[in-house]
Amino acid sequence: MKSKNMVYSALMIALVFVVTYLIKIPLLAGYFNVGDVIIMLTALLFGKTTAFLAGSFGSALSDIVLGFIIYAPFTFIIKGFEGYITAALFNKLILKNENLKLFISTFVSGLFMAFGYFICEAFFLKTISSTFGINKDIEFGLKVALVNLPFNILQGVLSSVIATILGIAMLKNPMIRKLRI
Repeated sequence: MKSKNMVYSALMIALVFVVTYLIKIPLLAGYFNVGDVIIMLTALLFGKTTAFLAGSFGSALSDIVLGFIIYAPFTFIIKGFEGYITAALFNKLILKNENLKLFISTFVSGLFMAFGYFICEAFFLKTISSTFGINKDIEFGLKVALVNLPFNILQGVLSSVIATILGIAMLKNPMIRKLRI
């Protein structure tokens, strides 16, 4: 990895962490946040590797600091692949309309994030919580996952819309476009 890419990765990890940490709304289990917007924009500007790193480390660190330790390993995987999927789709989709390409790539990755957390909350966290005694005060299971699913879908869709709007504006700027890796 080139030093320029390492600097971009470190900056975006920090930005994902700060945005996720500061802008959040508590849910039954976990919290609603807009850190996904930063992950998606990172994917657009800096590509798969930087987006994976920013999503993984920035989001998981936020879970740890906010006390949702049990989520951190799952967040690392889900948010990392959210960034990776956004970048991969944006680079692979063959569409003349770049705005539509941007929306599709962020929308799909936002849905991936929502369903990743659904699977995590429905099937894994209850067992891990009871086995290891982590975050025992948080309820997990299929019922909680079903309650949180619409909020996670809303988070993914809203993040997609915001990232698309900001991404369109950013890609029109020649200075920002030069940053793209």
